[in-house]
Amino acid sequence: MNTHNRWITLVAALTASVWLPACTHPADIDQDKRGVQQVLEKYLQSVKTADVKLGSEVWLQGPDILVVTPFGRFQGWDGVRDGLYVNFLQKAFTERSLQPSHLAIHVAGDAAWAVFDWTFTARLADGQPFTSKGWESHGYQRTSQGWRIVHLHYSVPPPPPS
Repeated sequence: MNTHNRWITLVAALTASVWLPACTHPADIDQDKRGVQQVLEKYLQSVKTADVKLGSEVWLQGPDILVVTPFGRFQGWDGVRDGLYVNFLQKAFTERSLQPSHLAIHVAGDAAWAVFDWTFTARLADGQPFTSKGWESHGYQRTSQGWRIVHLHYSVPPPPPS
């Protein structure tokens, strides 16, 4: 092989080593987005059933998770379990359905976030129907067990001016 052909081979090999990882990147991102979507769907089911055990499978287990809602701020899995699942979902409602729309999922390495609009329809403990709408965002962290929610923030529209 002459010197010219060696240089062409070296340049081609270097170019391939730079560009080939980029070619596989979208598939990895798509797979990660599907993983986050699966955790989000499991979260929605845990809200519908107010199931603490199912909820524990989607939340990072530890003191660093944080949830911010119009009715309180909860830190750590114990705070989320007690404040969101037990005192809110289980005690306040007999039926629950959280429906997302306009979902956007983004992944950046071992972190991801999902943002969506939601409609929450439920039946209060006294039997009255309840509906609310708002916006929600989740922060996710990749763990050895897969994606887990580490942050949730939701808000509702302000009341109309009187």
